[in-house]
Amino acid sequence: MTSRSQSFDHPLAGLRVLEAGDTLAAAYAGRLLADLGAEVVLLEAPEGDPFRTLGPFAKSVPDAERSASFAYFHAGKRSVVAEDPAVRLLAARADVLLRSTRDGSDLIGDDLVVELEAARPELVVVDLSTFGRTGRDGPHPTNDLLALAAGGLLSINSTTLRGPDPLPLRYRGELSSVHAACGAVLSLLGALVERRRSGLGQRLDVSLQASVASVLATAMSRYHYTGEMPVRQGNRSVGPWGFYPCRDGTVLMQITRDEEFRRLVTMLGSPDWGTLEIFETTAGRDENADVLDVFVGEHLAEFTLAEFLELASVHRIAAAPIHGARDILGWDHLAARGSLPPVALGGARGESLPVPGRPWRVDGTVPPPREAAPAHGEADASSLWSGPTDHPAGSGTPAERPLAGVRVVDLTWVWAGPFAAMQLAHLGADVVRVETGTRLETTRGLGPYADGIVGVDRSGYFNQYNQGKRGVALNLKTARGMELLRGLIATADVVIDNMSAGALARMGLPYETLKEINPRIVAVSMTGFGESGPYRDRTAYGSLIDALSGIASSNGDVRGGPTDLVMSLPDPMAGITTAIATVAALYQARACGEGVRVETAMFEACLAAFPWPVLYAGATGGEVPVIGNRDELASPHGTFRCAGDDEWVAIACEDDARFAALAVVLGSPELASDPRFATLAARRVHEDALEALVTRWTEQRTPAEAAKALQAKGVGAEAVARVDEVYRSPVLAARGFFPETVHAVIGPRRLPSVGWIASRSAMGPQGAAPALGQHTREVLTEILGLSDAELDALEREGVTV
Repeated sequence: MTSRSQSFDHPLAGLRVLEAGDTLAAAYAGRLLADLGAEVVLLEAPEGDPFRTLGPFAKSVPDAERSASFAYFHAGKRSVVAEDPAVRLLAARADVLLRSTRDGSDLIGDDLVVELEAARPELVVVDLSTFGRTGRDGPHPTNDLLALAAGGLLSINSTTLRGPDPLPLRYRGELSSVHAACGAVLSLLGALVERRRSGLGQRLDVSLQASVASVLATAMSRYHYTGEMPVRQGNRSVGPWGFYPCRDGTVLMQITRDEEFRRLVTMLGSPDWGTLEIFETTAGRDENADVLDVFVGEHLAEFTLAEFLELASVHRIAAAPIHGARDILGWDHLAARGSLPPVALGGARGESLPVPGRPWRVDGTVPPPREAAPAHGEADASSLWSGPTDHPAGSGTPAERPLAGVRVVDLTWVWAGPFAAMQLAHLGADVVRVETGTRLETTRGLGPYADGIVGVDRSGYFNQYNQGKRGVALNLKTARGMELLRGLIATADVVIDNMSAGALARMGLPYETLKEINPRIVAVSMTGFGESGPYRDRTAYGSLIDALSGIASSNGDVRGGPTDLVMSLPDPMAGITTAIATVAALYQARACGEGVRVETAMFEACLAAFPWPVLYAGATGGEVPVIGNRDELASPHGTFRCAGDDEWVAIACEDDARFAALAVVLGSPELASDPRFATLAARRVHEDALEALVTRWTEQRTPAEAAKALQAKGVGAEAVARVDEVYRSPVLAARGFFPETVHAVIGPRRLPSVGWIASRSAMGPQGAAPALGQHTREVLTEILGLSDAELDALEREGVTV
């Protein structure tokens, strides 16, 4: 590996991060920072980090040194015991303090933080919690289930899309926690860019609730644009989409565009129903999804799984098998890419387990291996970080936004790519969204539409995930259109695309050409499965990633699964992961004056964030237990039916003391000493009986009444909020989470912002999404110096819109 590659592999080398937390949110943020080269020190309680006892354990033998989850999340970090007197000195030497605890008891308290900030104004403090700290008194606990309830996901996500009695369903692996972790790292990178400029640090307050509310596909825009309430078992906007039985297995298929549907009909032998008027458009197929599913299902049932997948590949139909954990470990595609590198287990010489690798690549190389996770308290806090920091702070004038002055040429489409580029706009970059008038961007043709009026500029899907960008429309099938695109790239700092593998090269813009056009360009490419391997050319939507990565098979009602999930949430995870890799590469490119190529794959981003199938298969040889809304570290932990129609409360009881408080609220204090429920282990064994007791109590109350009574006794509880209630959330209002922006066509609207708040830098939406071609003349004049006469001629020739 060259020194150049090493510098881009580890752009945060020498950055000192003190991870003062015991949550998955803190652990994954620390994981990503360590993968960026930061020196991460884990502050552990005397009894050890919860991941040491969580497992899964190698060969299913419980042992704190053989926990696969600890080995993955904390590989390459150091460990210091929180009660070490030298922790105060360690905190004083840190560049970054990362704080998040399950019970809200800060390992590094606010008084010490204030003292440290006064002594070292370059310090950056990152806090993650369920609701954030803005406008709320402490303590600030961190709980995924409660964030999913308050953030709206549990009112939409369901154990079944078609069957009776759909139940609210949490994502296995703490979806709100990993999104908050990514938001923490991204906003931290923005803060580090600012610190390099001005020498000043800041505080970053990350809310799990806001993080999940920002990624609910079209749920928020549907309600705000049309007044319609997204519900469990609602329509998906496109189709056919779902699980379909074949002769010997089940396939996941998603059809998004009209031409894809026509290819499917041809592939199935052009049946008569394929030409019915009700199926001609995306909207028609969505409205008649129940009928269409019957027709499609009858045809797919005639194929074996292998036959259908092979035919789908030939006809470029997005389809995939439903992978279990063992399927992932044995997948030749991941082996070819080296996606599951081994990590050594502590306390067992020579023993290792496969884990997901770093979810981005630099210059096409496999990421470097990670060091083993630390033994408990192995580091001497007094001797760590004794020298000067490798990340000196600047002394210039602060900028309003960290990426002010950075220009991005955005060649992305659908959801994952635009979501990535939008994060760069949030951080202050001038993101120029290049579209073509010859092939409409997919989401412009999908609802919900503002006020129910169909139009290319009225889509809530497009408008939510392209906020703050400028829009240029070029006909890239013309030589002049491509010339203009090359001109924009020549002036840019970043070019980003999420086309199929090799698509830019086929357009005449391979990386070698991009470098010739602009030697300092950071060229970022996101694909479904990466630029190499047997699956590189396969079509990828988020739903297929769910199926292939084990997310679908590890989610479902207790002892159920696999589950056909209603939203394609791999998209925003891949998007924000790509944004992290992009800003990190830009941070290093600015330091060394060179460009670089960055590659991300949706599949690998999701494996990294949701590693449980890999960890279970690697450690135990088995599948991930499907436990619904239950949790290995808390009981009861789930959603419970309340009085009313489809009304629920989420309850997370994380220790014996809180269970005793819950028993008092239930009017049965003796439950705390009942042998079936006296310990966490006992409660988990008798969870069915325990949940029945809790449900008898909640069924007599509204969600608000139940949550209030439980919260008053210190038990974690939240009403499961519908989308309209999320919009009215006073907590989110205090964070300015729904800012009003003015769209050129549909006027003022309020769409979700970001999961973080920064104390110094503006890092959120800076404007509405662009109308088609809204800024074409402005951008081509400002950046390329074209005259009005030249612009008029381009419009007449069909080169611009």
